[in-house]
Amino acid sequence: MKRFVLIFLVITAVVVILPAESVMTSLFEAADRVSSDLPGVLNRDGELLIGGLSYNQLQIKLGDLLADLMANRLAGRSGFRPQVIKHYTVLQYPPDQAAWVLSGNIYDAGAGYLLILQLIDNSSGIQLKGWEFALSPDGIDELLQPSLLASTAGVWDRLEPNDFSEDAAFIDLPFYEEGLTLGNGDEDWFVFEVPSTSGNTVMILEAATGGMMDTYMELYAPDDLSWAHAEDDDTDGGNAVIQMPLSGPGNWYLKVRSYSMEEEGEYSLTVSLREDVPGPGEPDEGQELASRLNVGSTPLQKLIDYGNDEDWFRIDLVHPLGRNEVLRLETLSNLDLMMSLTDEYGGYILDDDDSGQNNNPMIMISGLDAGTYYLTVYGYSGETGPYEIMANIMIPVRDEFEDDNSMINASQISIDGMPQRRSFSPMGDVDWVQFEVRSEGTYLMRTQGSLDTYMELYDSQGNMIEENDDGDDYNAAIERRLTSGKYYIMVSPYGTASPDDIYELSVELIR
Repeated sequence: MKRFVLIFLVITAVVVILPAESVMTSLFEAADRVSSDLPGVLNRDGELLIGGLSYNQLQIKLGDLLADLMANRLAGRSGFRPQVIKHYTVLQYPPDQAAWVLSGNIYDAGAGYLLILQLIDNSSGIQLKGWEFALSPDGIDELLQPSLLASTAGVWDRLEPNDFSEDAAFIDLPFYEEGLTLGNGDEDWFVFEVPSTSGNTVMILEAATGGMMDTYMELYAPDDLSWAHAEDDDTDGGNAVIQMPLSGPGNWYLKVRSYSMEEEGEYSLTVSLREDVPGPGEPDEGQELASRLNVGSTPLQKLIDYGNDEDWFRIDLVHPLGRNEVLRLETLSNLDLMMSLTDEYGGYILDDDDSGQNNNPMIMISGLDAGTYYLTVYGYSGETGPYEIMANIMIPVRDEFEDDNSMINASQISIDGMPQRRSFSPMGDVDWVQFEVRSEGTYLMRTQGSLDTYMELYDSQGNMIEENDDGDDYNAAIERRLTSGKYYIMVSPYGTASPDDIYELSVELIR
């Protein structure tokens, strides 16, 4: 029964493809020759995988047809012991599961085409036998088109098969290609050469996927394919981006897969290298390579070299910060930067985006124990460029209305519009005030100054009535009609405030 099925497949393939007689004659001869030789080479039980014939690194219909022809002939060979499996995609049957693999390539030889087949023993990786056949160009064009079964599986593009590091597609840089495909469980491997550099320059890799798929990318160094040198999931939406200096020359590898391993679809890939002079203190990625940031010293000149660049700094506190001491960490630049503070064990402490001057990050914190801390600075949305960074210990000037950090300790404020000058210190400070309304009316509660403030209004039972962030630029303002009774206002900074930053708070009956 199995033979009749194979014969039916062959007839179907011939009828659908209908290549010229000269091409079919060559294919019949190739199938006869190979199927005649195989019994003398393979004389034990096992699985023989046939197929995967490629032209210009793309699996083609000619391979589908040739696999059917040889499978049909081998089914009629008495004494042939291996089980024949026709292979079209690595997903249907991974090649490394078979005892032997029969596959090959077709090359354009000018006046015609050259078909080269190899029989590989998977246990040893040795080629057991090879065959060469000349093919006429007449009627071959249709057979050089993408394989019907492979394209139906949704995993083949012109660089396939490249599902393993040993089959990685070599790409010349700069490289850009659309229409790359991933199937269920599929992985795409690419390899590119990184040249040596001279002087103080380094090669910076910029690799990114594009499209609607949720892709995952891994980078492998030339000397170790067992673990990823770098990886990324969704820096740009669902697309993966890796931007980093490479540690040396050689053949580097990129692996791309879908995040879930089950998603199928198309994606694009961009890979390029640029030679550049690294910024001061580079490389400084990670605790071991962190630049030392001395407290109280002159600002360090630094540079965000590439989109994924992170600059690490080590800060050593020789004594614990007193209650009135504040560690102030800040950058000065025209960039949109972010910073994060951790302890020596990587434990998160605090981060900031734009609490400093010109939307630079600034962290102010008190109560730290003596020890080593690490600060990370990086660009928002891949911004690059120069910046300065500094660390100082400050003794903040507390305003005269402290301690008013809770509703129960709220200070008094008049309702005549007379402003109170206040500040937020130390780190985490908030200001509470209370006032008495004797006559129903409309009251204006507001802050004034350069600080970005946030205001909340409460009744005497502690129920919030209203809140406001930016009533006038960065200042907060609440205008509301109030009945007689006691009210409370809580004012806090939006982000981090410096002890030197002063704001004014007032309450006024306006009608």
